[in-house]
Amino acid sequence: MRMMFAALMPICLTSMGSAQAVDFSVVGVRVEVGNGRIIENATVVVKGGKIVAVEGGNAKGSGTIIDGKGKTLYPGFIDAYSTRGVKSAPDAPAEGRPDASKFAAPFMWAGNRKGIFPAFASAMNLDFEKDASAYENGITTAHLVPGKGSLRGMSALVDLLPSTEKQRVLLPEVGFGMSFRGGSGDGYPSNILGIIGLMRQTLADADTVSKGGTVDASKEAVADLTALAPLIKKRRPAIFEANLDRDIERAHNLAGEFGFHLMIAGGRDTYKMIPTLLAKKSAVLLGVDLLPEPTVEADKETVAPADRTPMEVKQLRLAAWKEQAACAAKLANANVPFALSSGGSAGDFLKNMRRLVANGLSRDRAIVAATSGAAEIFGVQDRIGSIEVGKQANLVLMSGDFVSESTKVEQVWIAGQVVLPAKVEVKK
Repeated sequence: MRMMFAALMPICLTSMGSAQAVDFSVVGVRVEVGNGRIIENATVVVKGGKIVAVEGGNAKGSGTIIDGKGKTLYPGFIDAYSTRGVKSAPDAPAEGRPDASKFAAPFMWAGNRKGIFPAFASAMNLDFEKDASAYENGITTAHLVPGKGSLRGMSALVDLLPSTEKQRVLLPEVGFGMSFRGGSGDGYPSNILGIIGLMRQTLADADTVSKGGTVDASKEAVADLTALAPLIKKRRPAIFEANLDRDIERAHNLAGEFGFHLMIAGGRDTYKMIPTLLAKKSAVLLGVDLLPEPTVEADKETVAPADRTPMEVKQLRLAAWKEQAACAAKLANANVPFALSSGGSAGDFLKNMRRLVANGLSRDRAIVAATSGAAEIFGVQDRIGSIEVGKQANLVLMSGDFVSESTKVEQVWIAGQVVLPAKVEVKK
């Protein structure tokens, strides 16, 4: 998989490791490197928060010794899109907002910026300490995106460490969160046409400002326009939350109009849009939270005949669900770059990865999408995403192969720190 956006490299690289990191070795363990390779009976040595050795055979290791016999060691999973863990942006004041029901004035958005939060930065508004549900599903790093509005602000790639750890923000600026579903409710915009209109006007004015032009607007509105410069100038992509094929097409049309790069988050219907994704080089941050499988059982006799769902309709619903469930496999077969995302509910991430494998995605490709593939999309493949010498020690020890429902996450390290304890043999 090729790196999608070189511009995602951080402004300044934070140092890896931590003062609280401990030196340890996991010995006799089966290692999933994260790039498709597997090393049997290996020893992985961690010092100062980094992986310093990955050796096959009967290497002894150093520091605290953790017995990995019969277990599997994975790179920490990367949740490629989550709106959990970020504060909500404050609403713009309602006072003085134009009454769009009577007259749509020029530059109306400047006084009515509902859902417009481009200056909001996830890295400065994190709202979590630790995330036990993420750890229990093998997630050590998450791409956190503001979840409010249509132009939602800047996302960040974050190690799931407590706030006392200054190194937890890996990339403070990944891309701008966007959605067609973020501006409805009281007042303009109240439907998708209004949302698209407001987004287009805002982006057009941001383009004007980026070229040195002026816009008759308040200081706060101009600050929003200025904040969009990295998007308009193609230094940062849009992270567009879209599931329906028509919304994915709309997102690409908008990106084409203003010339910015695009990642699709959610992407339930991306299997229908593979030619467009390949042509536009759009990565997919695919939601693993599949909808419940529809039933094809006949309605009970107690259901009134007029209220019964025809069997043909149920079969069509099931066929559509199976197509969506096979989306990850279709993206993989077409070589569309994609990563896996919880969408904000990390508690079923591992279970849903298994469901993707059950619906055609190879287990090896699933591991890549959750580790090295995601790291490559975000441009941090030299730092996380695989178990290799020099990488940050984001590691997950499981009782066996992740595809087995009986497999449990036993221990998790982030930058060499234990964040999830395990009942494993430990020797000094």
